[in-house]
Amino acid sequence: RDVPPINTSALTLGQKVTLLQVGLIAACYAFLGYATTKSIHTTVTAGDFATDLAPMLLVAYITTMLSQDILNAMARIKLISETDALTGVYNMRAFRSLGARECSLARRYNRILSLLMVDSDHLKQMNDTHGHEAGDRLIKHIVGSIRSALRTTDVVARYGGDEFVCLLPGTGATGAAIVAERLRHHLERTPVDIGTLSVPSTVSIGIASFPAHGTDLPTLAKNADRALYASKAQGRNRVTVFSSE
Repeated sequence: RDVPPINTSALTLGQKVTLLQVGLIAACYAFLGYATTKSIHTTVTAGDFATDLAPMLLVAYITTMLSQDILNAMARIKLISETDALTGVYNMRAFRSLGARECSLARRYNRILSLLMVDSDHLKQMNDTHGHEAGDRLIKHIVGSIRSALRTTDVVARYGGDEFVCLLPGTGATGAAIVAERLRHHLERTPVDIGTLSVPSTVSIGIASFPAHGTDLPTLAKNADRALYASKAQGRNRVTVFSSE
């Protein structure tokens, strides 16, 4: 009759709480329940006690292990559903949710934030010349550089094949341009190692900021993309802040 509560505890509350519960049941069983059900004058032996509690302990152990496996599987599924398989950064599904929340907080508390669109200038050339494995290495190289340039509070996601979007809470257009220029310069002077070759690579970046260039995520993304297009049109390997002009 003690097994259902133990199962419930193991599946919902975890190993430590279940262990504590089993200990409490064992204590009550030894000092109250066992003596009164057997006989007031019967001495509880260690063998009887272990025999009666062994099934409960076995059930508790098996159920907690099963529970942990279920939780690990669920965490893995959640991670897979929210991250890009190649780079490990957020996918757009997760980014839209996080970005919408940050925009909502910015509106509520009158905060600033900026959105960066980062695009490789040479992915097609890399794929055509050195193969798609080299292109994947270039993408990972860009992601590593983006992560090193951003704060832990910033958010980065893979927007498309070689395009990434970054959200910088609490950062205006000027600060975002400084971050973007630092990133651009770092990639410009850090070639990608492809076998025995060191292949140069650059990125173009577009920036839009809240609230000057939009007060919701879709508008910011659209304007940052327009600024990125301007960077590409002006010769690539440059940073452009959105302007209505």
